[in-house]
Amino acid sequence: MRIISQKKLLDFAKKHADAANSVSTWRKIVQEAEWKKGADILADFPKAKLIPSKRARFKIVGNKYRLIIEVDYADAVVEIRFVGTHNEYDNIDASSI
Repeated sequence: MRIISQKKLLDFAKKHADAANSVSTWRKIVQEAEWKKGADILADFPKAKLIPSKRARFKIVGNKYRLIIEVDYADAVVEIRFVGTHNEYDNIDASSI
């Protein structure tokens, strides 16, 4: 999969050094993935949560941070829609951000 808006992830990992390894591992897995449907995401990340609008949520560093992506399965593209603290996540609508 091709990841769009990777700068958000890189900036986040610089700001939150405790998340750098988790973000790096997530990026590597996603770049090597060939997701065709939501179940493919769950096969790679069993603790992820599928969200309407072709989105998924991931917990980073346990439940300290959250990552929201939108997936275009046909074009094999993953777009970073949100990455932030759990508290920041509580103030957004994951299905529309």
